[in-house]
Amino acid sequence: MLVGWTAVTDRLAWPAIVLFAMIVIWTPSHFWALAVRYRDDYKAANVPMLPVVVPFERVAREIILYSLALVATSFVFGVVDHTGGSIGLRPLLLRPLPGRRTALASSEKGSQRSAMRLFGYSITYITVVFVAMAVDVIVRYR
Repeated sequence: MLVGWTAVTDRLAWPAIVLFAMIVIWTPSHFWALAVRYRDDYKAANVPMLPVVVPFERVAREIILYSLALVATSFVFGVVDHTGGSIGLRPLLLRPLPGRRTALASSEKGSQRSAMRLFGYSITYITVVFVAMAVDVIVRYR
């Protein structure tokens, strides 16, 4: 992403760095949510994903913290790209973060369902953020 931005604009700028940070922050929580669902498979394959090596309560806390950091970073992009934070606001309007009441579900089935809802929300969130960015650029330079 950073190389592409620099190749097109001939310079490295804050919006590119923030976009890169968004993907870096988004990735762990997105895949940890999926790993909660397939925890037994990762354990059987001896792959030390976070849900395999720590209690679920810690995994849920980490996912929530990374998710909050992603939303905050979305707003930072609005500031550095002068979109007024609208990039971060649009995805928030999708619906409330799913599973927040069940994020610390004690049953394994409840945890897996919550994790898969969060996985779905996560991919939708990042997609809507990037589509909103594209729409803003099209509207701004039309």
